[in-house]
Amino acid sequence: MRKDARARRDRLIAAAANAFREEGYGVALEQIAQRAGVGRGTLYRNFPDRDAMIVAVLESRLDELRAVVSELADEPRLFEEFIKHYGGVAAFHAKASIGIGSELLDREVSRLRSQADEVMEHMLSHAIACNALPSSISTEDVQLAARMIAGVAAYLDGDQDDMLDRAMRIVASGLRSFG
Repeated sequence: MRKDARARRDRLIAAAANAFREEGYGVALEQIAQRAGVGRGTLYRNFPDRDAMIVAVLESRLDELRAVVSELADEPRLFEEFIKHYGGVAAFHAKASIGIGSELLDREVSRLRSQADEVMEHMLSHAIACNALPSSISTEDVQLAARMIAGVAAYLDGDQDDMLDRAMRIVASGLRSFG
């Protein structure tokens, strides 16, 4: 992909992520194109439909999660940063997906969730090795924690970022002392 085409695609993904966070997955695709400063043709050349755009946004979030684990692999704060990002992705998807669903999207989300679980297992082994988490913590515990955060996010009003950050710190603290 050419550099300028890649830049337009990245702008579309960033605009879509913001629009989905603010208005949910049902936001008009034309509005996303406007936010990205591109025309409808560019949008549809990159993303044939809404599901493809949603998957691209979730894949970019998964890439961010991988980067967190890679950058902080041997640091004690790995778990807290991981749960912050993983919980943020779960919260983003839970809130944005209300009222939206398709078989293709469900299949793609399941595929991405499996990849996220692999990243989580990698993070967990590092967090346990550097004593940031007790060895009794499992991937299921971390998944449950992320779903708890996603559930809270679905009902937040006001300054959501601060409240989500607070919820994630509470959950992370609980997991560190669990077991």
